Amino acid sequence: LVLLSMLAYANAWTHDLAWDDTRFAVSDRFTGLGLTDIARFFTEDIWAIEGSDLVLYRPLLLVSIMLDVKLFGDWLVGYHLTNILLHTLSTILVYGFIRHLLFSIGDRSPLSRHMALLAAIVFCVHPVNTEVVNSIFNRSEMLVTIGVIGGLLWFLRTRERQTKKAWFGLSVIYLLTLLCRESAASLPALTVVMLF
Repeated sequence: LVLLSMLAYANAWTHDLAWDDTRFAVSDRFTGLGLTDIARFFTEDIWAIEGSDLVLYRPLLLVSIMLDVKLFGDWLVGYHLTNILLHTLSTILVYGFIRHLLFSIGDRSPLSRHMALLAAIVFCVHPVNTEVVNSIFNRSEMLVTIGVIGGLLWFLRTRERQTKKAWFGLSVIYLLTLLCRESAASLPALTVVMLF
């Protein structure tokens, strides 16, 4: 799955920026900021620096871009590499989640592992992910995928042995994921549906 992710998005390892990336990846917003300045991201709109009133609250996306700025500076390939690694992690979590679901209903056959692998492969190379992987700004969607799939997997693995720990962990993951993108609001509903 790791190799497939790297190969599928090898063309995304460019030194180019797409769409909103030009306002974030090379933005003066992050120039001279230290780790103590991160608190500001939690008090402003993501587009505050542009003077826009879209009211999108995604502070952890800003933190992740700031970390890229600190790590990679003007080397834009590094930003895209971060996105590819996040997509790889998402793909691995999809595999683990589906495999665990199949195991939890009693299907421990080799076929269930193959089905989980096939689902993860389809997720990995599906064209719907192209914009998300290629655009640094759209990284928030991958962060939500990691949070939601990872949170559900955490919950499934933990709930039968340690119910309180499972719910607490899911709540923390939910909060962190909400700070990445508002679509994370679906996590509680998905958890309830999964329980039924």
